[in-house]
Amino acid sequence: MQKTESVFQYLTGKTLVPTDMAETNLLVADSWLVKQGRVRALKLHRKRFLSSCSQLAGFQEKEIAPFWEAVLERIPQTGCWFPRIEMAGSLRQPAFQLRLRKAPPIHETIRLSDCKIADFRKTPRHKGPDLTKMLEIRKKIRETGADEGILTTPKGFLLEGLTTTLIWWEGKTLCTVSPSHRVLPGVTAQLIQSLAEKEHIRVACRLRKPQDLNGCEVWAVNALHGIRQAINWKHAPFKTSFHTDIGHWRKALDCFLEKI
Repeated sequence: MQKTESVFQYLTGKTLVPTDMAETNLLVADSWLVKQGRVRALKLHRKRFLSSCSQLAGFQEKEIAPFWEAVLERIPQTGCWFPRIEMAGSLRQPAFQLRLRKAPPIHETIRLSDCKIADFRKTPRHKGPDLTKMLEIRKKIRETGADEGILTTPKGFLLEGLTTTLIWWEGKTLCTVSPSHRVLPGVTAQLIQSLAEKEHIRVACRLRKPQDLNGCEVWAVNALHGIRQAINWKHAPFKTSFHTDIGHWRKALDCFLEKI
């Protein structure tokens, strides 16, 4: 079987070395899609990763910048990749590492399912600490035929997907959950909102329960797939409609592509 992942740990002197002993206790993580050496809004991924490392472990940007540069040098300029950078191990002496992974297939639609569990996340605004458990739950969700599970508040209001930000249309208004709630600051969602504002489309933060989205067009977005359109299926938490030129939005996201 062809190897789809290689792991490198960062050593002093701006060096990434292969390892079979990677730390598995994730403290911070970030990932993005690389196609032929180009990435959407790489600077925003850098900002989010460094911000979490600073807030959770007290690192300064200058301490992490050499690791970031070493990562960029390691990523191939050809092919499709989905690298993940990590701060892992213990907060007292964390390890910085890179998982260089082949990109999985990219999809344009998604089947959503309500996780129907209490929000277990300890640090929802930081990607990493809760990621392993979320991926385990997503694996179980997929056994039911879904692609992604959605999380809700104790009162049943929408938060986000396990690995996606939820965006929906109410008429001509583009809606999402307020960043003041327990949600990750999604990079792709930020880009879409920026595009909407440039096109003078109203953007609103709204508190909704799954059933409130009946009849709305719903998107689940992330750095890997970009925009995936939620489709109707037997376990869907709401019935969706389709009315936007979604191809226009997918193409518009390409304006944020930059060379590594």
